[in-house]
Amino acid sequence: MPEMRMRVSPALLNLAQLLSLPSLDLEQLVEQELSENPALEEQEANESACAQCGGFVLDGVCPQCISGSLPPEGNSLRDAEELDPLLFIAAPRSLADILLAELTANLPTEDHPIAMVLVGNLDDHGFLADEPEQLAELLGVPLERVVFVLARLREFGPPGIATRDSQACLLAQLDALATQGIECGYARTIIADHFSDLGAGRFRLIARQLHITLEELEQARSFIRRHLWPYPVQAALSDPAPLQRTRYRTADLSIIERDRAFVVEVLTSSRRILRLNPLYQDLARRAASLPDDERQHVQEYIARARLFLNNLRQRDSTLQRVGEAIVARQEEFLRHGVRHLVPMTRAEIAAELGVHESTISRATADKTILLPNGTLLPVSELFVVARGVQDVLRELILHEERPHSDEALAALLAEQGYPIARRTVAKYREQMRIPPSHLR
Repeated sequence: MPEMRMRVSPALLNLAQLLSLPSLDLEQLVEQELSENPALEEQEANESACAQCGGFVLDGVCPQCISGSLPPEGNSLRDAEELDPLLFIAAPRSLADILLAELTANLPTEDHPIAMVLVGNLDDHGFLADEPEQLAELLGVPLERVVFVLARLREFGPPGIATRDSQACLLAQLDALATQGIECGYARTIIADHFSDLGAGRFRLIARQLHITLEELEQARSFIRRHLWPYPVQAALSDPAPLQRTRYRTADLSIIERDRAFVVEVLTSSRRILRLNPLYQDLARRAASLPDDERQHVQEYIARARLFLNNLRQRDSTLQRVGEAIVARQEEFLRHGVRHLVPMTRAEIAAELGVHESTISRATADKTILLPNGTLLPVSELFVVARGVQDVLRELILHEERPHSDEALAALLAEQGYPIARRTVAKYREQMRIPPSHLR
């Protein structure tokens, strides 16, 4: 008898992959697709803004709200199919988009051109080859202004952004870690004074010059491998290696308060859109007159581009719906803080939206949400039932006159309406990276 079984289509697998990626990793995938598929193109938006949402407009169409008027007479995109809003979608935000948005929101207007030049001159690794003096001369502005904007760029971007090379990048990351109390005795000296020897594997020479043992040197090397990235941009992207490095977080979703109501926004590029290449659209319409091999080529890449754009749109739609479902449940948390976080599960959100729980898991995995108070929070944290208890525990430890044992903390929590065991206190404390009482 024929056997009935469910088969997962390539299109569904592609959508699942896109849904699981955070925005910066998605940007890398988009760049790969643009390089491989000539039927897909990226275009800068027009200067004019959409009258309805203020977003960018391309050929009279606003991809953000699917609104806009027909382009002026004589425009090359007069055909109804080419004006189909479903063929347009805002590109995911690149690191450059994110950095420019942060800088322009926190700098005087007269410094915006400096920010654009600095971000525009970053290479693919996130390094800045030009000296501030060169850029100041190029822009015709005082050196102090360039240095000021550069400092803000390094403040907002991944640790090590806009440095000259990997050595300077690693030193900048060590500075950032030091502000968090994370340090290793010899790591800075090794990177600052013995960088070439470290790269060449001359470990005995380094140990001899620093008068330390090979075991101490290996501890420093382990610290460097565990915490540092040789390129600034690496800190913003997922890494296949199982290293517990701190990554640069950017928002995938934003919640803003508007007219006393919370609104969810999927963050996309404000300057770039993806669309079907008009030339390939024209060739597709004339496919019957093309030779067989050309017709097959055009149809294959047009179909691939349409699928990619449709999956990007479905990804944004799913993230939007998940964000709105979360906001509907967590209004008290958004207004009053973490102790008002309502327990919820991914299965509950999936049932409400009518999708599989794995879809919600992919949509929330490795994503970050920007809260109305400006805080960046991993979306997964909203599904942690213990967040409220952990906040109370952190406050108790912060205000203790003398360090409390885990048993004493459990008793204090019980007095405040959080009856949990001593072992649970120890587990939460370790998750929050708070040392035990004898080390506090």
